[in-house]
Amino acid sequence: MPVPAPEEHVWWNGLRWVEAARMQVTRFAEAFDEAVRALTDADMRHRLNDDSDVSRSWRRSMDANYPPFDHQRPLRVPSWSLHMQVATELDLLIVAVRNVLRAQARIPEQHRPEVGGEDVLELMRNVSEHWDEEGGRSASALARDYPNVSIGGIAYTNNQIWIGGVDGVPISRILAWLGRVWRSLVTCLTDAGIAVPEDLMTSRVEGDDELPWPAERLCYHWSIPKVAEENWPRERMPPEVVDLLATRFASLRSRDYLD
Repeated sequence: MPVPAPEEHVWWNGLRWVEAARMQVTRFAEAFDEAVRALTDADMRHRLNDDSDVSRSWRRSMDANYPPFDHQRPLRVPSWSLHMQVATELDLLIVAVRNVLRAQARIPEQHRPEVGGEDVLELMRNVSEHWDEEGGRSASALARDYPNVSIGGIAYTNNQIWIGGVDGVPISRILAWLGRVWRSLVTCLTDAGIAVPEDLMTSRVEGDDELPWPAERLCYHWSIPKVAEENWPRERMPPEVVDLLATRFASLRSRDYLD
């Protein structure tokens, strides 16, 4: 039989998967938001391309004093490629969440967090991973125990996204849970005498952050900037903005009865 990995190894890899899941939440949300905007633009194009006086007036208004490709105009296309990207980002998010659940299971009980809908997330991951199988055990369990959860389904409002449909799991709950898992894993590693960096944006090269030149530093992770260098962000988010966002997020979580 294979020998289980040491707990410290599992916990450290759990941190990596927590960060990967956070990354995928952002990637999925951005892709989904873009797809929704594209569908809205397509609907507006359909309604405003007739020969009525109202449509002609709207087109003249939207074309006036706007440069080409201005995003205030209905230019986005809900392409099949964008649709596939949303589905893929969702699959990758579910896989990352499943790996965090695996690491969570190895956290000592006194430090182990929980998340509402954990079994739904695991079943959705199994079905997503074995997409080429039909009528498997997880698919049957999902259909039997959670008939209103839709594989690949996405529901949304102006400030929330649910994976699996309205009876699935909101991504705000996933983000809150990931924060709890991160803190638990850090506690486990610290108790085992393993140092965990407090700021993941610090340099891995010893002494690099203390060098005085150049004064400007570009810190990033998965989101590598694709804008002109002169437009790169030079400062961290002001603390008052961080506090405001945290308050808004806490307000959103307070409406989730399972979190």
